[in-house]
Parts: sequence; C-alpha cells; structure tokens
Amino acid sequence: MKKMLMTSKMLLLIGALTFGLTSCTKKSVTSDDTETAAAQNLNVAEIEDDNTQIMADEAEANGSVSLRTSSGVTSSSDLLTSCAVVTRDTVSIPRTITIDFGTGCTNAHGTTRKGKLLITYTGRYRDEGTVVHIVSQDYYVNDNKVDIDRTITNQGLNTDGNYVFGIHATRTVTFPGGETSSSTVDKTREWIEGASTPRVFEDDVYRVTGTGTHTSRRGILYDASTVTPLIRKVDCHEFVSGTVKIVRHGNNDRTAVIDFGDGTCDDEAVVTLDNGRTFTIDLRH
Repeated sequence: MKKMLMTSKMLLLIGALTFGLTSCTKKSVTSDDTETAAAQNLNVAEIEDDNTQIMADEAEANGSVSLRTSSGVTSSSDLLTSCAVVTRDTVSIPRTITIDFGTGCTNAHGTTRKGKLLITYTGRYRDEGTVVHIVSQDYYVNDNKVDIDRTITNQGLNTDGNYVFGIHATRTVTFPGGETSSSTVDKTREWIEGASTPRVFEDDVYRVTGTGTHTSRRGILYDASTVTPLIRKVDCHEFVSGTVKIVRHGNNDRTAVIDFGDGTCDDEAVVTLDNGRTFTIDLRH
C-alpha cells in the first residue's frame, strides 16, 4: 500500500516569511527570535504529520517501518527508524495496526521517538469510501509530546482515472515547558503517478490542494492556502512546484506567496512579500 507521502515544511516557510516581514522594520532582535521559534515549532508538527503517514504506509505494506525507499534514493522517509515493533491485526473489522516505539527508539539522525501510533482501516486502501484513521498514544518526538489525529478518506477515481484522497488532520505539540502549539489541515491529494506500482514508493507523485491554520506556542495565528496545486515527488525532499499563500494575523495582517519552483527537485523556494520584496529560502530542516 502507498498512501500520500509528502513532507510539508510549512512551519519553516512561515518562519522565513515572518522573519522577512519583521526584519525589514526596526523591531527588536528578540521579536525576530520569537517569530522564528514559533516557525520552528510548527515545523515539528508538520513534519511529524507527514512522517506518521509514511510510517503507517510502510507498516501496512511490509510489517515494519524501515522506511528506506530504495538504494541511492534519499528522501524524508530515510530520517525515520527501523527499531519500532509493528503489530498487524488483519482479522478484526476495522483492521488495526500498532506501531510501538517503546520507551525510546533513536534513528541515525539522532531523533528519538517513543510511545505508539494506532492505525485503523475500514477497507482496502484503493477502494472508494475506505477511511484510514491514525491517532497517537503517549507519543513523543525527542522531548516534545505530539498528539496526532489524522483521517484519510478515499474519494474514488476522478475523471482522469487518478485516485483522490481527502485528508483532515489535527496536531498539538506540547513542549517540555508546558507550552503548546496546534494545527489543523484540510487537503485533497490526487495520486497522479506511481499507482501502478503499489510496492514501489519512490515513483509516486501527488498533486495537493488545501488549507490549514496554525496557532503558535505564543498565540500567533497563521493561515495557509494553495494558490496553484503543489506537486510532490516522493523521491524529493520538498514540493517541486506550486504556490501557497500565507497570512500571519495580528494588529496588521501580513501576507506572502511561496513559489516552490518549476518542477526541479531542489531545496529552495521563492517568497514574495506583500510589500513586493522577494527572497529565496532553504527548505531543508
């Protein structure tokens, strides 16, 4: 089974956006640091949401979360770990999968996960109407508690013959000091390439549209929405094309548009602020 695999660096982007909006004024360095920290914290939630989907896919397909795509391919999934214990119940209705990281499971990049991810399936992933539900149980990434509730619904084939999935996800990150940040996303993902090779992950390509909101640990509200559809090649770290509008709410709302490029697999995007200023950001985290 291959589900929608996409690592969105939206928090990192918001961080760059916010820094760009504030640094062109004479606000204090402390203000910039606060905004950048808020962006980094959203990135934790956004990346873990995607990693959760990848782990669920691999656990269902192979009974493990080794998460290597193929020899020579470096993708976001390579950042995950193979030491979790996967338990699959294919008899019960709905079917269930548990991914148990125990009291600590550290990958080669130094990220430690503990706790469980619980996944249920109401039917075959490719069957129209199937619902996949993913929740976390005492799940931590390093010292941050990550509460995830993600629902994926198979909406059937569109007129182009591609599978379409609706996604609704909420995430709350609780930091060691007790602060929290929260996010909600509603997306539509169209599986435009790779559906004919169900056990090969790296040839998958998805077209994504949708909206999301994020409230940072300091109470700053952001909205994000696609302007032109985002294209994600699974064997790339980032989106390779498409544009997203970001709105940072406050006393004076500020906006920007993020352009992910022309389809080239790279780690850069161009941000255009509402004052006309543009700059390039590095998407890697």
